[in-house]
Amino acid sequence: MSVKIKAGEKVALIGRMGSGKTTIEKLILGLYQPDSGTILIDGVDTRQLDPVEVRASIGYVSQEVYLFRGTVRENIALSKAVFDDAQILKAAEIAGVDDFVRQHPQGYDMPIGEGGSGMSGGQRQAIAVARALLHDPAILLLDEPSASMDPESEFNFIKRLEAHIPSKTLIVVTHRHSVLTLVDRILLIDQGRIIADGPRDKILELLAQKPGQAVKPNGERHE
Repeated sequence: MSVKIKAGEKVALIGRMGSGKTTIEKLILGLYQPDSGTILIDGVDTRQLDPVEVRASIGYVSQEVYLFRGTVRENIALSKAVFDDAQILKAAEIAGVDDFVRQHPQGYDMPIGEGGSGMSGGQRQAIAVARALLHDPAILLLDEPSASMDPESEFNFIKRLEAHIPSKTLIVVTHRHSVLTLVDRILLIDQGRIIADGPRDKILELLAQKPGQAVKPNGERHE
């Protein structure tokens, strides 16, 4: 596999489950090391960079969202000393956290149980997105960022995110057709290989002509 993503480009990785999409994300983050070849960020091998610096430049949302016992504010910020309330509020508004927090009498002090108990899947996902946006990273790496959201929440989230990321690099893994409105390029992955790479509309047209497509209009996964 060899691929180049330009700064500011918006790219989706799509493909059947187990095709290697999440592995690519973890390679970019440095959570996995390649057996051969190199991963470059701004022309520098990521193995020559401080992992803390790399991850500080990338806002990452994984499919598995874990929340700890505390408040909504604490779960977004993780470190109270670093971020002020204005930064937290901005990230929360984009992610959709503010939509449900303002309906709670304790606001951002709304309690969360260990592991996110008491929260819906969509609420947990919104908090994870707010975490990723909080430090205003240059790169956003999102793995199914709206899979647990209801249609209205997802629509509003996509619109807010679209307005926030014109200059950012976006790499998103998704099976949902709605999320693809955020990107202008699609990489189709199969068994660890890129089998198609091109403009979003061209790749979607190609998939529509073939059985076993990786993305369905209603966002359902294709096994």
